[in-house]
Amino acid sequence: MTEKIEFLSAILLVSENPKRLAAFYRDTIGLPLEDEEHGETDPHYGCELGDLHFAIHPVSNFKGGGSGVGAVKLAFTVFDLQAFVAKVENLGIKFDYAPKDLGFSIMTSLRDPDGNTVEFTQLSESWFKHLEKRRKTGFDVIEKWKASRIAPNP
Repeated sequence: MTEKIEFLSAILLVSENPKRLAAFYRDTIGLPLEDEEHGETDPHYGCELGDLHFAIHPVSNFKGGGSGVGAVKLAFTVFDLQAFVAKVENLGIKFDYAPKDLGFSIMTSLRDPDGNTVEFTQLSESWFKHLEKRRKTGFDVIEKWKASRIAPNP
């Protein structure tokens, strides 16, 4: 296979207590998680974030797997980090560190109820211009999908 992978389609968190974790992401962070049940999976929670599916599953949906804190970190785009931090702190949640400017973004993080590090980034104008340029040069998942479809024979 010579085609390279250019897009991420989903992020799935596996939890011993998915209801608690989903409540945190929905009620504290503000993700539009909804109840999901399909195929042979136990009920779980999911939503679309841009072109990406984000879901929280119980351990039972991944036979032979488990849950736990690993090396994967989540980073969510926030357009007004100062307002977001104030809203979350008003709910009694503590951040790991005060927002810091890294040049390409202003960033902070906290721990979710399962202990995962979750970052929040207010991206710089230069980063959004970079993304805009990438889309114009073919790095748009819908445009790539359309281009990859083989036209039916007449």
